[in-house]
Amino acid sequence: MAVRVVFAVFLLFSTFLPGFSAGQLFGAVKAGPPGTSVYHSAHPDFGAADDLVTPESVRSFAALSGKKIAWAFVSFHWGGDMRFPSEACRVLHREGVVPLIGMMPWSELRQNSAESRYTMERIASGDFDDGLRRCAEDVRALGFPIMIEFGPEANGSWFPWNGAWNGRNEDTYGERGCPDGPERFRDAYRRVVRIFRESGALDVTWVFHIASDGYPKEAWNSARFYYPGDEWVDWIGASVYGRLRGDGPAVPFDRIMSKIYPGLTALSPEKPIAILELGVSESGIRQDKSDWIKDALESVSSGRYPRLRAVGWWNKKFRPDGSRSTLEIDSSPESLAAYRDGVKNFVTEILWTGLGTRNARPSCEYRQSADENPDELAR
Repeated sequence: MAVRVVFAVFLLFSTFLPGFSAGQLFGAVKAGPPGTSVYHSAHPDFGAADDLVTPESVRSFAALSGKKIAWAFVSFHWGGDMRFPSEACRVLHREGVVPLIGMMPWSELRQNSAESRYTMERIASGDFDDGLRRCAEDVRALGFPIMIEFGPEANGSWFPWNGAWNGRNEDTYGERGCPDGPERFRDAYRRVVRIFRESGALDVTWVFHIASDGYPKEAWNSARFYYPGDEWVDWIGASVYGRLRGDGPAVPFDRIMSKIYPGLTALSPEKPIAILELGVSESGIRQDKSDWIKDALESVSSGRYPRLRAVGWWNKKFRPDGSRSTLEIDSSPESLAAYRDGVKNFVTEILWTGLGTRNARPSCEYRQSADENPDELAR
């Protein structure tokens, strides 16, 4: 009887409120893939720490690119108080842009060193549950859906949540046969998602983010050991850079994708894939950057990577050390023209849906093999 009543209520709402999905009425609202299209997203210049969100920055990038963006990345540095960036989310929401919050679990913004407070084991053990509950309550109070990625570029040792700082390939923690460093990250990620769900912060699209060129280049650092499982993740993404500095030739986009795409799709049979950070710097070679942009965006649009459904350009003029990056889309007239032309058919409106999740748990059987290539991520 109860099932009939619920179904009848759904029919009533879907008849008179056709803009609402079953997920919006009865469960979590998620950012779904845009059919066979590609979302246009970005990292507008929100300052050196990626957390100074202004309407002007959002509008400036939209004007430059000739197209609004579906989502924008904002860093959430836990610092001392784990204060969720609610106001930044509201600024983006008023601009019609979905916040993609990068949870950065560190007490100091210091790369290439261990974290003294927010270790993966302490997060996984529940030491910071109270702070996470406050964050979840803030997210729930927003009243609109957002996206969150915990521990961006998890397979890169430049960040302290990487396995190199959390046990590397030891096997004394958790499941036998699973390298401890990635396993601690995986368990911390699951803990964060669980706390949000238990707190009623359901309208969150959870993103898993790895680097295409991770480090250390050892088998235990493969993305498959970090992946929390389909039950905990809605999108899978990677950072893809053709060149970050110097005058050497850029690595062709398709060469990078041919290396990482099979591994990304192997993590899950169904999750949509995003290039969460895309970029290439200028060099001394004329039109080298603009040609790379043209080739990359044509490849994205070609359908060559059928589960690739979003691209986010890293549009920062300066590196954290204050030096020029030349990664911005308007570093030259040719680069800007190539970018504007390449994204003209990308879409900017999120398809909100009540995506289901599978209770999948990836195998953690780990064997160090001389012929295993960690660059292939998850094969």
